[in-house]
Amino acid sequence: MTTTVVEMVTYQVKSETNLSHLSESHVAVNQFISQQPGFLYRSVSKDVNDLWHDIVYWQDMDSAKAAGEAFMASKEGQYLCSLVDMDSCHMKHMQVEAEAMICETGA
Repeated sequence: MTTTVVEMVTYQVKSETNLSHLSESHVAVNQFISQQPGFLYRSVSKDVNDLWHDIVYWQDMDSAKAAGEAFMASKEGQYLCSLVDMDSCHMKHMQVEAEAMICETGA
């Protein structure tokens, strides 16, 4: 049995970062990451303290780790990292212990 894994990356952007460039980078990262084996879902949000939260759901830990290596070697990953204050960047993986989902049925 595989266990779903959540990858959470929190960071602040560099003070000189143009937020339209950050938005463009998220579009490119979404395209890249959606092609990675084991990818389930990604969301990016910002809190009131300007801390960004990049959350990705993976089918399993192996998929998460392999995608992380591919991301850091990709042009999409390198571009996003160029906009981020890397000293503020923190990443962790967590196994999902419980989950719920709303499923709509067609009529």
